[in-house]
Amino acid sequence: MKLFSGFGWRHVWIALGFSLAVELAHLTYAFIGKEELRAGVVATWCVVYFLLAIIGLGCAVATDNRLGEAAGTGKRLLVAMVATAVLATATVETLLQALPASAVAVLVDKHDTGFASALHRIAYRFSISAGWALLLIALYTMLQASRRATARLHTARLAALAAERGLVEADLRAMQARVEPDFLFAALLAVDQAYGRSIEAGEQALEALIAFLRAALPAEAPTTSTVAAELDLVRAYAGVLSLVSGPALKLDIAAEPAARAEPIPAMLVLPLARWALDGVPAATLRIAARREKGALQISLASDVPATASADAAQIDGVRARLAHLYGERARLEANTEFGARVATISVPCLN
Repeated sequence: MKLFSGFGWRHVWIALGFSLAVELAHLTYAFIGKEELRAGVVATWCVVYFLLAIIGLGCAVATDNRLGEAAGTGKRLLVAMVATAVLATATVETLLQALPASAVAVLVDKHDTGFASALHRIAYRFSISAGWALLLIALYTMLQASRRATARLHTARLAALAAERGLVEADLRAMQARVEPDFLFAALLAVDQAYGRSIEAGEQALEALIAFLRAALPAEAPTTSTVAAELDLVRAYAGVLSLVSGPALKLDIAAEPAARAEPIPAMLVLPLARWALDGVPAATLRIAARREKGALQISLASDVPATASADAAQIDGVRARLAHLYGERARLEANTEFGARVATISVPCLN
């Protein structure tokens, strides 16, 4: 683990803001005391305070990386403050010792003179450094705690959304596994009758039923499907429906190539197809899929009379899933006006 891992421009901006605030406070004090202000001295101390703030923040980052959150906020704050005070005192002492006496006389405040000994001077500078280090490190600790709390909240929200999505998709799999018993028994009876007519007709009927079951029953694959797979599921359903009710269903599917490869949640189109057909044996069902302005639009229209009793549960189930998965970014419109059933679904494109 690198000791200063995570130190970046954010810390530089904090140090810059802190150094300017400290120097502004000193300037206010000097202005009230009607002391002489020199631009060179002000600029020099701004640079010094900035350097000291960088040292302090570096100590805070190093302490966090070394001790970790298990050490507790108080312990990390104390260690970082002491380390900052020691390094800041050493830096200031080194700087003042390296400068000429004339420059030191200009830079150093009148209260920073007249020490009894070198130890007295170092102890004084250490106390000053510890004072501003406490402010800086405490400020940084609060900002860091807020940042970590925000990150944890974001992670928790993502986990909650993932769990909610998992529940929704689990409901999907349960719904996908529920092949209507009456429909299934009628299909099996149709297969048996087809075999009674001829072996070739029976095999064709059985293949149609197997194709539907393979497409409809849940698998170990992810719950995300594609438009092409959903349309194939409708075709398989229509094939079985023709076994049960006779070849009276006319299916017309038009999908743009770009729309066919678009990923969508599984089992969105078939419930709408069932609603559009409403169990009527003789009908025409048209399905169109296209991409438009970053959204995938799938529309279904049938000529089933509007007077028939539509299964509202199919529409309600799809609408609830869309609300869970996409919120307000998806919409579903369904109506039975003008002697027909029309449903349009719009979801954001993922590709």
